[in-house]
Amino acid sequence: MKHILIVDDDPVSILILKKNLELIHVTEEITTFSNGKEAFVFFKEQYNEEENYFIFLDINMPHMNGWEFLNEIDPFVKKINTYIFILTSSINKVDMDKATQYLLIEKYLTKPISKDALKEIKDKNDL
Repeated sequence: MKHILIVDDDPVSILILKKNLELIHVTEEITTFSNGKEAFVFFKEQYNEEENYFIFLDINMPHMNGWEFLNEIDPFVKKINTYIFILTSSINKVDMDKATQYLLIEKYLTKPISKDALKEIKDKNDL
């Protein structure tokens, strides 16, 4: 089973991403969380090593930001079934460099994500 998760506090960004996923024919159900804390609870309760997780993760969010979320899930999720795509408005080099420190991060992308970038992710990762 594939899980597609969007972790972002901006409803407009979520809407755009969902619409673009539809346009490239991603048909799996999409689950959204408005902060890292909500997504972390989901992972603590439902993570299954037999299933695949594709996460589009914003960095700047209230309650638990993207970096904090990554630190919390890192000890128990597996790289083999968890694919994280940072999707943020931050073009800060510090954030881009920090992203390279996390093995779970597949790619660092800036908002708004293009349909072509999503298609590339879909093709490469069997999304």
